Amino acid sequence: MDTAPRDTSTMPVPDIAVPAVVNLSDAIVLKEGGAFLMSLRDGSMPVHGTHPLGVYLDDCRYVSGHELLVGGVAPRLLVASTPAGSEGVHELTNPDMHLPDGKALALQTLQVRLERRLVAPGRLLERIHVHLYGHEPVDIDVELALAADFRPMFAIRGIVDLPPVEVSIERGPRRLRFHTVTRDGVERSTVVEADRAPAAAREGVLCFPLRLQPGDHEDIRLDYELRAPDEARPRRGGVPLAGSGPVARTRVHADDELFNRVVQRSLLDLQTLRTPLDGDYYYAAGVPWFATLFGRDSVITALEMLGFAPEMGEHTLRLLAKRLGQREDPIHEEEPGKVIHELRVGEVATLALSPLTRYYGTVDATPLFLCLLAEHANWTGDLGLFRELRGAVVSALGWLEHYGDHDGDGLLDYRASTPEGLRNQGWKDSDDGVLDETGTPLEPPIALVEAQAYAVRALRGVARLFALDGDPDRAQLLISHADELEARLERFWVPGRGFYGMGIDGLGRTSGALASNQGHLLWARAIPPARARAVRDALMSEAMFSGWGIRTLGRGEGGFNPVGYHLGTVWPHDTAIIAAGLRRYGFDEEFNQLFEALLEAASHAEGYRLPELFAGFSRAQYETPVPYPVACHPQAWAAGAIPYMLMSGLGLEADALEGRLRVRRPSLPRWVNRVEVKDLYVGGSRVGLLFERTGSGDQVALTDARIEGDLEVVLEISASRD
Repeated sequence: MDTAPRDTSTMPVPDIAVPAVVNLSDAIVLKEGGAFLMSLRDGSMPVHGTHPLGVYLDDCRYVSGHELLVGGVAPRLLVASTPAGSEGVHELTNPDMHLPDGKALALQTLQVRLERRLVAPGRLLERIHVHLYGHEPVDIDVELALAADFRPMFAIRGIVDLPPVEVSIERGPRRLRFHTVTRDGVERSTVVEADRAPAAAREGVLCFPLRLQPGDHEDIRLDYELRAPDEARPRRGGVPLAGSGPVARTRVHADDELFNRVVQRSLLDLQTLRTPLDGDYYYAAGVPWFATLFGRDSVITALEMLGFAPEMGEHTLRLLAKRLGQREDPIHEEEPGKVIHELRVGEVATLALSPLTRYYGTVDATPLFLCLLAEHANWTGDLGLFRELRGAVVSALGWLEHYGDHDGDGLLDYRASTPEGLRNQGWKDSDDGVLDETGTPLEPPIALVEAQAYAVRALRGVARLFALDGDPDRAQLLISHADELEARLERFWVPGRGFYGMGIDGLGRTSGALASNQGHLLWARAIPPARARAVRDALMSEAMFSGWGIRTLGRGEGGFNPVGYHLGTVWPHDTAIIAAGLRRYGFDEEFNQLFEALLEAASHAEGYRLPELFAGFSRAQYETPVPYPVACHPQAWAAGAIPYMLMSGLGLEADALEGRLRVRRPSLPRWVNRVEVKDLYVGGSRVGLLFERTGSGDQVALTDARIEGDLEVVLEISASRD
């Protein structure tokens, strides 16, 4: 059993460089295009104090405070919802209160509804609806206190140290204008225009006197425009933002409403995170901290969503190919052929205050880029994108061969080339995220076990594309390289413990810590069946499986912390990748355990939304997953976890290059008896599939398949573990 206290209020505060005044697991988030809004559940954003709430556009906060008062007091929250990713509703009411004229207003006499809608580019529409349910007329003031600080996200996170800029406030007949010139010389402003003239009020405050008769209501509408010169913002390539871009075409419907809601929330979150750039689209990594292009995150999410929105894979690949490393630049850790890690815009980027604004410090984004390209071809059956990006593919392969190995031992590794760079450059990129069995962080250069696995899968996948495109000699070289790298994985084996270590340090020492990294070997199908069984046993042990998902680090290991960012928490995408790998080796029972665990975790989450991560306390301790206080939500690869596991559970493996869709050993969660899949595109064919539980209830059958196009559907019902 875990020994952590059961009172969650005593949990340690996470060591992360962000303001922790608010618990982000309780925040409301809206996003559209390059803009997002984050508020407390009642819709407020404190005008004073340090917090990360606000309205952001392209990494700059254009609204930092929003406090609504009705009759001089803050209304109480009843419920909040986000019916669409760009829209939010906050249902409020009044407490017991006394009005200035001496009248008493009983609790819940007023309905106060705050409605918001983000409209790209950089516009927020807001409606304040006030309805009187009392029996006497009421004179009451609605006050709205606003603030804007134009702080860049990196300053709010504490990555760069910037003093506040001076902000002027101009008042018009029906509007407020917050204005500044940021240190990059760019004029930025937030203009708030009301549909009625407010009464005279304090600076930064709009006051609207209302007289309500019994049963009457009044609406106050406000229009926020977040303004900056076009040259200060990333190019959009003429692509309209609102309601455009690739969306999930595949539709899924089950006979269980809760299951449907979890799946739909995931798809809605991914639609919300879909972001335009240079005429293409990508999945922004997560709100609020990572609402931008991240190579690893955007690629993994696009991989998760190939069965639903393969076009997003194409867009992501094009965007990353355009930004492939061109030169050796130690400050930004750029190297020829390397896929970018993080891209930022705005003041910090213009002034070059941090290398992280255009940063290449990642060891795994490049092989994952190649994995996505190969798997995208499997779903589309088209070599056109491969041919278009062939130069980028050759460059990326060149990086794997010439730059990815710093100590010449034949393994991909990393070592930061700038003091401001990331100490760890895999997906566990916190400073203490890669450690040994005593809890001591490994010293660079570090070779991560999962990075080797990604490279093995990438080399084999791309080799097939070269072979099909008439270059068998290059294909054979790539396969030989993959075989050699797979053989080197034996160096990560920890004989005394019977599993793979997460990494090898610069002195050749293998970490003996029990961690989740090895599960990605299954996803890459990079180890023999006997080793796969050992990995399964290690990951499904009580030390690793919390009941809600796979912990990043095993309970009882040196350094384990159930609320440490990568030290024992559960990340949905990590669990999903591991689960898909278990399926690939025929471990269907374990896959089902993990799928059901994540579905149940999502069923307990606000709005059925899986966050970036949650605490690694066991299910025996708490009836619901314990939130991680500053986790992103929505977060891209967490949102993609459930759709990806659904495709894996149904056994759908596309091979459109051969005109085939395999359906391998379909399974469903225990409480779901029927799932219908419509508008699944494999190559140029559109497919509809019906899965139903049959017989004793343990088996799931494909009971109907409708195909429009030239596609063979092959049903495989027996497990193959070789």
